[in-house]
Amino acid sequence: MQLNLGHTTKWLLYTSLVWIIIDGVFRKWVFPELSSEIFAIKYLLFGFTYLLFFLRTNFYIPRINHIYQLSIVLLVIWCFTFLFHSPFPTSALVKIFGLICYLFFIPLLLIVPHYFNSIKRIENIIKFLGIISIPIFIIGIMQYFLPTDDILNYLPSKEQKFNQVAEFTRSISIFSFVKVYNVYLLFVLTVFTSYIFYLINKGKSSWFYIVLLIFGVLNQFMTGSRLPVVITAIFTLLIIIFIFLQIKNLRKSILVTIIFGIGLSFIVYSFSTTMKTAVDAFFARAEFVEKIADKGVKNYSAKDRTIDRLTIFKFGEAAGLTGFGIGTTYAGTGGVLSNYRSDLNYEEEGERNVLEIGVIGGVLLILLRLTILLYSFATLIKIRDINLALLTLPFVLYLIPPLFFLNNTTFDHFDGFSYWFSFGLIIAISKIEKSERIILKTQE
Repeated sequence: MQLNLGHTTKWLLYTSLVWIIIDGVFRKWVFPELSSEIFAIKYLLFGFTYLLFFLRTNFYIPRINHIYQLSIVLLVIWCFTFLFHSPFPTSALVKIFGLICYLFFIPLLLIVPHYFNSIKRIENIIKFLGIISIPIFIIGIMQYFLPTDDILNYLPSKEQKFNQVAEFTRSISIFSFVKVYNVYLLFVLTVFTSYIFYLINKGKSSWFYIVLLIFGVLNQFMTGSRLPVVITAIFTLLIIIFIFLQIKNLRKSILVTIIFGIGLSFIVYSFSTTMKTAVDAFFARAEFVEKIADKGVKNYSAKDRTIDRLTIFKFGEAAGLTGFGIGTTYAGTGGVLSNYRSDLNYEEEGERNVLEIGVIGGVLLILLRLTILLYSFATLIKIRDINLALLTLPFVLYLIPPLFFLNNTTFDHFDGFSYWFSFGLIIAISKIEKSERIILKTQE
């Protein structure tokens, strides 16, 4: 029996996409004692997907035609140099884990455009996110009102069993940690917001996604995380501005949506105990954190944390041009650097990147994300079909925060996956639009 590589690769890809979302269920509730082993399954699934895809395409690698491709090549070369030379003595396993953190999801740029090669398939992935978000949002709301030590609020961590900050419970739904859930929420809420107007412009019902958006925002307040809420609000504003400027026939819909949204939010807040409790607790926690910061606790206020995230070269002098070695700050390898340099109190991802791969590596990362964002923005501007532009817009917006914060796209697996998956979809939509142009020209 001959293996159908194309069919097998496609279903393995779909399985990987589902698993990376739901693996927290098995890590927290089904087999908590095998949390680390289950965590590795996603890498095996995607690894086999890559292998079968490259076998199917005879290991085809596209030529370098864009600056972002050159940036990827430079980063890959720089990361692999640490296999042969590391300024800080580490094991081969630490280096391999480091390479996985930085480079593992990059092949999605080749695979996603290959399999998501039609508008129907891109619509289907959004529909899938909508359907799977129903139980995710419901569980998130249930967690918030359950006791903190309830099994639904368990974490797959021996050091921190329950998800709580001060007296506030933080919803994480089916995900392993609040940081991962925040990434998921930011991703789907941005996509749903733009997709609502995509459906309105096509004359289709959008109520399902409007309801999902409301429950998603409620979940975002229940996580207690301030930055994702602010970024979501900014993204929503940018989507509205884009539509107002680009689609004249939707301007009335925009105004009606804004008025309706503000009115509905006020009504829900006033009459829904669930919404009022979540929003009030969110702002109470924010005030609580700021009060602690006012007492002199360093890097605790929203301002200090934001500045800390933006200051990626804080340890540039200690790291030097080449850093201490790839993988040395990764928690999965025990954060080996902290055992030897306890004076380096690192936390944010940007400063960890520089500590690992040096000032040169930090510059390469910024260059990579800048060229990817510029290419994506240029792609959006060139798209003439407004419906395709509405599909592209949320994925372009999603690429903005990692440039300024260097986000968690290295050490947080879902953040890294969603970043490269978003860029892959941008490339896919661009190819679809070019194909449609060619078909139109041949018909003229």
